[in-house]
Amino acid sequence: MTATEVRAPQDSVPKPAKRRSSIITALKGHVDLFLNAGSLIATTAITSLFGFAFWWVAARSAAPEAVGQASAAVSAMTLIGTIGMFGMGTMLISDLSQLRGPKWQLITTCLLVAGSAATVGGIIYVIVAQLWIPGLQEALGGTFGTVLLVIGIALNAVTLVLDEALVGLLKGPLQLMRNAWFSVIKLVLLGGLALAPITLTGNELLLTWVAGIVLSTAILSGALRRRRIIDSARPNFSLLKGRGKSTFDHNLLNLATYLPRAALPLVVTAVLSAEANASFYTAFMVLSFLAMVPGNVALTLFAVASGDKRALTSKVRVGLMICLGGGLPVAAAVFFLANPIMSVFGAQYAETAGEALRLLALTYVPFVFLHFFMAISRVQDKVRGAGIFALFAGMAELGAAWYGGSTGGLNDLVMWVVIVMGVEAVLVAPVVLRVVFGGAKRRGDSANTTVMTLHERAWLPLEYIRTVGPLYGVTVDGVRRALIGLHAADPKHRAVSRLDRVGARWEHLDGAEFAQFVHRAVQDSGDWSLDMDGMTRKLQSEPRGVHPIRILVGAGYIAIKVSHAYGDAGPVNSLVHELVLAASQGRAAVIPPLERNRMALPKAWWKQFGTKPARWKEGISFARPPEPEETRMRKWQPNLTVRSARSATTLKLMRKWRDEYSPGVTTSAITFAAFTAALHQLGLKPDTGGATFLADGRRFLDKDTRIDSNFCMGPYLSPQNMMDPASINTTIKNELATGRILTMMVLREGKIALDGAPGMPDPYPSELAIPPRPRLTFSNQGRHDLLGDLPWSVGPEWRVNLSVPTLNSPEGVTLTTSEMNGVLHLEATFHGSTFDPNLISKAMEMVLTDPSALIMNARRESEEQTQILSRV
Repeated sequence: MTATEVRAPQDSVPKPAKRRSSIITALKGHVDLFLNAGSLIATTAITSLFGFAFWWVAARSAAPEAVGQASAAVSAMTLIGTIGMFGMGTMLISDLSQLRGPKWQLITTCLLVAGSAATVGGIIYVIVAQLWIPGLQEALGGTFGTVLLVIGIALNAVTLVLDEALVGLLKGPLQLMRNAWFSVIKLVLLGGLALAPITLTGNELLLTWVAGIVLSTAILSGALRRRRIIDSARPNFSLLKGRGKSTFDHNLLNLATYLPRAALPLVVTAVLSAEANASFYTAFMVLSFLAMVPGNVALTLFAVASGDKRALTSKVRVGLMICLGGGLPVAAAVFFLANPIMSVFGAQYAETAGEALRLLALTYVPFVFLHFFMAISRVQDKVRGAGIFALFAGMAELGAAWYGGSTGGLNDLVMWVVIVMGVEAVLVAPVVLRVVFGGAKRRGDSANTTVMTLHERAWLPLEYIRTVGPLYGVTVDGVRRALIGLHAADPKHRAVSRLDRVGARWEHLDGAEFAQFVHRAVQDSGDWSLDMDGMTRKLQSEPRGVHPIRILVGAGYIAIKVSHAYGDAGPVNSLVHELVLAASQGRAAVIPPLERNRMALPKAWWKQFGTKPARWKEGISFARPPEPEETRMRKWQPNLTVRSARSATTLKLMRKWRDEYSPGVTTSAITFAAFTAALHQLGLKPDTGGATFLADGRRFLDKDTRIDSNFCMGPYLSPQNMMDPASINTTIKNELATGRILTMMVLREGKIALDGAPGMPDPYPSELAIPPRPRLTFSNQGRHDLLGDLPWSVGPEWRVNLSVPTLNSPEGVTLTTSEMNGVLHLEATFHGSTFDPNLISKAMEMVLTDPSALIMNARRESEEQTQILSRV
C-alpha cells in the first residue's frame, strides 16, 4: 500500500525508525556515487599495495642501480603521462554524460590525442636528458630502454585518460578491474623474471610495467566488448571542435593542482636536505593515502553531477558525509598516533617527521573543501576561475614551504604549508557551503515526489504508442477534462504526474500547474489530413519529455504515447479504455491506483527458486544473442517506420489449421512462425537462429498480487525451427516453465540499484551491417476485448488498434499482435532506412491471407534440405 493511499498516524511510527528510514532512502539514491567513488578508492589501495610489493621484490632481486633506473623511468612516465593527458580525461568526464552521439568516438579520439602528446613529451624528455642532464642520461637504459620509456609514457597517458573516461561513463568498477589486473600482471611478470637465471636490469623492470599496461588494457577491451559498451571506436576528430577551451581549462586546473604538490619534495630537498626529504616524503605519502578519499569522491561527484546538475546539492551533501564522517576519525587517529605510524618506517623517521605528520593531518579538512570546490567549479562550468585560484594557491604553498624551510626546520616548513592550506579552505568553503545549503529552496521535496520502483526505472527510457479509432464524441477538451478530474481526485496518480527522468521520480503537481501541464500533454493533431498512421508517426518523432502520457486527438482517432515506466499492455489498456469513455461521456476519469508492490518480484523469485535448490542452475542459465559477425558496414540514419494490418478471418483459418496439423499450439506462435516464413520467402533472410519474445511475469505472482506498472521481460530464445509454430510454442512454454525471466528481472533491477539507470535510451549507431538481416522481436498483447465498448463509429473488422514501440535497433523488426472482438491486429515496427516498407507490408498481408500456406511451404523446404543433407 503506498503512502498516497493510507497514511499512518504521525505518532504511530517511532521517530528513530522514521529517521533511519529517511536516511536509508536518501542513501539509496546515491549508489552511483558510492559505487564509483569506492572503485576509485579501491584502485588507489590496490595499486599502492601491489606497488609496494613490486618495489619490494625489485629491491631484492635486482641491483640498486637497476631499481634506480626503473624508478626514474616510472616517475617520468607518471609525470609526463599526466601532463600529456592535457585535460582530456576531465573533459570527457564533463561531456560524456551530455553527449547524444556515439560516446566512444570521442573517447578514442581523446586517447589518440593524449597518446600523441605524451609521445612528444617523452621524446623531449629523452633529448633533454641526453644533452643536459647526465644523471637522467644514465637512467635511460640504452636504446632499448629509451624506446621502451617513450612507449610507456604514451601508454600511461592513454590509460590515465581511459580510466577517467570510464569514470565519466559511471563505469568505475571497470577501471578498478583494469588497474587490479595491471597491478597483478606486472608483479607476476617480475616474479617470473626474478626466478629466471638472468641478471635483472632497469630495462626488464620497466618492461614488466609496460607489459602490465598493455595486457590489462587488452583484458578491459574484451570486457567492454562482451558487455557491448563500446558503440563505435572509430576516432572522429571533428568531435574535438568547440572543446578546445574546455580542455585547456580542465588541463590548467589539473596541472595547477598536481604540479605544486609534486614539487614539494623538491623544495624540501633544496632548502633542507635529502635526508629531511626522505622523512617528509614518507609522511606526505601517509597523508596522500588519507587524502585519496576526498579526491576520489570529488572526482566521482563531478562525473555524476555533470549529467544531472540538479542533483549537485544532494551529491555534495552525501559526498561530504562520506569524507567528513569517514575520514575525520582516521585523520584524528593519524594526528594522535603520528609517532607510532612513522616508527613503522624506522625510529629515525619517527624522530624527524613524527611532528610533521601530526601537522599534515590537520590538512585533511582543507583537502576535503579544496577537492569539493574544484568538483563544484567543474560542474558549474567555472573551471578557468578555479584553475587560476589553484595556480596561485599552489605557488603560495611552494612559497610558504620555501620560507618555512629557509627560516627553520622541517616542522616549520610543514607548519607554513598547513597555514596556507587553511587559508585556502576558508576562501573556498563558502562556494561549497552555498551548494550544500542552497538546495533547501529547491522545488521537489519528498512530499511532492514519489521515487520510482526499480521495475519502473528499468523501463523509463522506453515508450510505446496506442492508437485507436475511429471513434465519435472524443475531443481534446473532453480528454483534458477527464484528466483534470482524475488529478482533482488523486493528484499523485502516475497518469497525472510529471516524469523526472534524471531523478527517476514521479513529480506531483498542484491544480494550477496541472492545468498548464495537461494543456501541453493533450493536443489536437493539428492536421485533419493526418490519419492514424500519421498521428502515430508524429508522436514517434517527438523527443522523450516529461509527460508520462502524451495524447493527440483528431480525425476520430486518439493516439496516446505512454512511458513504459507507467505500464505495459494491461495498465495501459485500462488507461485507454477509461480515458476514451470519460472523454466521450464528459466526466472525470476514474483510474484506481494499484498497490506499488516493491517486494513482488523478490517474493516471486524466492517462491520459484529460493526454496528449490534443484532449480538454481536452470534459473541462471540464459541464452544470449550471438555476437554480430564481422562484415562490411555502411553509413546509416534511423527512420523508424510502422506498418499495420488486420483481418477478421485469419484467426479462424489459424485455428482450423492448428486443429488439423498442430494441436495445442497458440495462435500467437502460428503468427510468429508465419511472419518469419513470409520474410524468408520475400528474400529478406531473417535471422532464424533465435528471436526476442516478450513475456509477462505476472503469471508467477500470487493471485491477489497486482502490479500497476511494467512487469515484462524479453528473453532471447532459440527455437529449433523459427518457421514452425510447434517449435516456437514448445520453446516459449518450456522457457516460461523455468521462471528464468524472474531471474533476468532480478539481475536487471539489481544492476539498476547499484549502477543507476538512464532516463533516456542510448543513441542510435551511425553504421549498419551489409547486408542487413531482420533481428526479430515478438510481442503478443493478448485479447483487447476490454476496448469493445468504446464509442466506435465502425464495426470490429474496420477498427484501428495500434500498439507500436518508439525505439528499435537498426536491423530490428518488432511484430506486435493482439486480438480484439475476433479481429487479429498486426503492427510491424522497423527502420525504413534498413528495410523496404513495401516488403514488410507484403509479409503481413501474406500472414493474414494464408498463414497455413507459409508454414507448410517452410516445412516442405526444411524437409527437402534435410533429405539433401542426409544424401551428402
